Amino acid sequence: MDHTTGAPSVPPVSRELFTFAVRLALRAGRLSAEAFHGDRPAARKPDGTEVASAVSAVESFVRSELAAAFPEDAVLFGEDAVSGEGAGQRAGTSGRRWVIGPVDGAREFADRMPTFSCNVAYEDAYGPAVGIVNLPMSRQLVAAGRGIGCRLLLGEDPDPLEALRTGHGRLRAGCRTELSGARTQARNMAEWPETLLTALHRRVFLVPAGGGVLDVLAGRADALVVAGPALGYGGLAPLPVIVAEGGGRVTDLTGAPVLEGDGSVLITNGALHDEFLEIVAASGEGHDARAVLADPHPDWAAGGAALCAELLAALAPAAGRVEHIGSTSVPGMAAKPVFDLQVSVADLEAAADAFDAPLAARGFVRSPYEADHVPAGRDDDPARWAKRMWSRRGGPGPDVNLHVRRAGSPNERLALLFRDWFRAHPEAVPAYARFKRELAHRTADMGSYAEVKDPVVDLIVEVAEPWAAATGWRP
Repeated sequence: MDHTTGAPSVPPVSRELFTFAVRLALRAGRLSAEAFHGDRPAARKPDGTEVASAVSAVESFVRSELAAAFPEDAVLFGEDAVSGEGAGQRAGTSGRRWVIGPVDGAREFADRMPTFSCNVAYEDAYGPAVGIVNLPMSRQLVAAGRGIGCRLLLGEDPDPLEALRTGHGRLRAGCRTELSGARTQARNMAEWPETLLTALHRRVFLVPAGGGVLDVLAGRADALVVAGPALGYGGLAPLPVIVAEGGGRVTDLTGAPVLEGDGSVLITNGALHDEFLEIVAASGEGHDARAVLADPHPDWAAGGAALCAELLAALAPAAGRVEHIGSTSVPGMAAKPVFDLQVSVADLEAAADAFDAPLAARGFVRSPYEADHVPAGRDDDPARWAKRMWSRRGGPGPDVNLHVRRAGSPNERLALLFRDWFRAHPEAVPAYARFKRELAHRTADMGSYAEVKDPVVDLIVEVAEPWAAATGWRP
């Protein structure tokens, strides 16, 4: 019997859609394999990363196929896309979304390392529905559909319908229950924290990553650990369906759902999972404290607007207005998957007292931070930059940072100017997104991330001020 993803009431994905997705990944993989063996003149993404220009042909092919077959579905390209942050994305109107990594590992591709993949994921109203990882250079494709199982398809042109009919190539995770000596593939091991590396080395057999999720589900490895630099959404999106339908378990290294986590990955056969999480926790590595950026999501704008409307109604009459601010409010901007909202009030103390109860009922906790960073070069009284702040993590609803500031205060104005300047200058978004990704990879915690980022924000605001004066912008 097929292993079903999710609750019994969740319907299986259609076999026709599964077949389309597999064939799309196969054809994209063939294009990338042909380009891999040919001449690949250098090109640059908008963020400055050098890749092979042939990769853009794969992206164009995938985009045109999806536009023809599913014109109402949203499309999100992963962070290795040549088109760059947010470019070529399609918002969609159906409530369904394709997540594409046309050449996942573009840097490896450009360096003539045959370890790249073509990833395809499909999400519908019930969540992840299809997950595919195609390894075109070895002609191995892992494909899973919700409720119809996980299979390994081999060769240049395998028939997915035949595999579904016969059950050929069915993948199921192993049944090892002994953690000691478990064969554990490690990705990015050179960039792991020393404490994590040591803790796992003492208990399991660490080997370099090979086939990744395929090897775990085929029984050639007992676990896969990805730490260090966070994976983007395009690399994570196929995993929930593949692993669940293959009888395994996947989370981030804190135990959070992998699509909502910190960009790390733990894949096991299921039986070993909790023991792995215990080792990671005991290593003292605060993975959840690291700044983790997600690819821009087409639903962030609508999600932010809905949250603003909800909180304005809940916090009236003390709340003058509630606005979506920060990176998730800027189209195409990579961001931590947390909504930043700003509440403007007349009296900070009175509002803070009035907000505690309604916010607590919605899962918010008061933060001890009661002042914003004062930009360099300003001799303002820090009291002018006072605020109150609440945060919500883990529901109910999306994660939120709620900043409460006095109407007309400099910090209220700065948050809105930062947002509106980037909205008016989309050409500046990729460079700032690249800076944030590099910073997130190079800093160990949120405190260090914020400490380095604040002066850069100050510089952006200095550039934005002349624009505000010239255009007559007002908060």
